[in-house]
Amino acid sequence: MTRALWQSFGLISLATVSALLIGLLYSKGSADSAAQDQQPIPFNHAFHAGELALDCRYCHRAAHVSPTAGIPSLRLCMGCHQNMDTTQAGSMQTLLDHWTRKEPIAWVRLQRLPDFVYFTHERHLAHGLQCKTCHGEVTRMSSTPRAATFEMGWCLSCHQQRGASRDCLTCHK
Repeated sequence: MTRALWQSFGLISLATVSALLIGLLYSKGSADSAAQDQQPIPFNHAFHAGELALDCRYCHRAAHVSPTAGIPSLRLCMGCHQNMDTTQAGSMQTLLDHWTRKEPIAWVRLQRLPDFVYFTHERHLAHGLQCKTCHGEVTRMSSTPRAATFEMGWCLSCHQQRGASRDCLTCHK
């Protein structure tokens, strides 16, 4: 074989192996790893939504009137937590430190849909869906949950099961 042929073979092999590795990593969910989901303050949904039976919309107040559910403000958190034992260590102290410094908590956004997708919590809640339909049983989750896959097929099957529109312009801009 000539040198040029070996070089071509090497480049094609390298491209093939690279494509396979990227595909493997993507299929394993490495693009959305659990390490990326670590919040600056651990939030226990099982305690707040489960034991205390707080409705999701108490903290996610914009869900029924906005495209996004929103995250609770530090002021909302402190509405309850300012009356608690401040000698606690760990995440409670971190929350109090943010409050004292008047510094917002930099929560990690777990969901982001592409710009061409139109989704609103408002419309889904108005049609009777509950938060757990997409987000699972958060009352049993000790950490902040990442919602379902939100791939087009998942959404379409939900629309089909419920008799909702499957017209492209329902969800795509």
